[in-house]
Amino acid sequence: MGLILRTFPPHLVDAVVASCGRTEHRQRLLPSRTTVYFVLAICLFTQESYARVAELLADGSLWAGAEHAAGRPPTTAAISRARARLGPEPLAGLFAEVTRSSLARTAPGDRYGRWRVVSADAAAVAVPESEENRSCYGLRPAVVPAQGRFSNSTRGALPRVHVLALGDRSSLAVRHAVLERPPDHSPGFLAQELCAVLGPGDLLLAGDEFDDPVALAAACASGADLLWQTSSRTPLHTHAVLPDGSRIGELAGSPCTVRVIGAGTSIASLATTVLDAQAAPASELVALHRHRWRLLASLASSGTLSPGRPQVLRSRWPDGVEQELWGHFLIHHILCGLRHLTGS
Repeated sequence: MGLILRTFPPHLVDAVVASCGRTEHRQRLLPSRTTVYFVLAICLFTQESYARVAELLADGSLWAGAEHAAGRPPTTAAISRARARLGPEPLAGLFAEVTRSSLARTAPGDRYGRWRVVSADAAAVAVPESEENRSCYGLRPAVVPAQGRFSNSTRGALPRVHVLALGDRSSLAVRHAVLERPPDHSPGFLAQELCAVLGPGDLLLAGDEFDDPVALAAACASGADLLWQTSSRTPLHTHAVLPDGSRIGELAGSPCTVRVIGAGTSIASLATTVLDAQAAPASELVALHRHRWRLLASLASSGTLSPGRPQVLRSRWPDGVEQELWGHFLIHHILCGLRHLTGS
């Protein structure tokens, strides 16, 4: 808990809360700042009850020398009301604030030629069964962890929220993330939002969640180059073969000329907007894509949102689901930073 308070000091939390218009106008047992820390704590101690997490939060706050309002511990109902008042925006704002500088940094292991290499990956996170969650998310297609792509599986019979995140291989850190907000967000629209933080000089490695006209248009408009996995269903039209075996052509619906690597017509291929085969030979791009950053592996490495857990999220309403997901990303940010410092 002391690490949470040092990473997200009270003045930073208060500033983000104020920018989201969540500052209280009257004294409460659970002010917004405390509620932010509570959400982070339930994401750190996923198996503990609300009451136990409240105890740990109080003990950790006192140990860290933070301001603490003495008195009776809040009830579960009071905590739920405080979370509902807070909403997801302060947690999303805090994540944006602490990851802002990481978007500009590049580790030596995240460069290839003239490009800064970043990866995008998708996940579908199961959320608790409730009328509100089912109405919002439904039994939507899950993501197959081994491939990081949207499939038609509804195994587990729970509503699922789709997440698309940007990360790097060296630290396993999540640099940027977008969450599904039904009914307006398809995989293509999520990719469109993610591309807003990319620019010239970036090379984005992605799965077939970018095999979508909306996503491709967004990537091309950002100025970034893209290397992504196409599905066997994607029509390919090629007209020139390069010395490394790759081909110049078009994908149906694609807004830009692409270079295709692989069989393409019968099995999944790779496609890229990098047309220069000398600057980026096909064999090197295949090896680069094979070792791209994976969201679920990154989260599981820190124990947050591990795929093997039958239930991780607690929230039975969509704003709470979103609030909790941002909380998990913030805890993951702390743990990745700690792992980097310790060299583990």
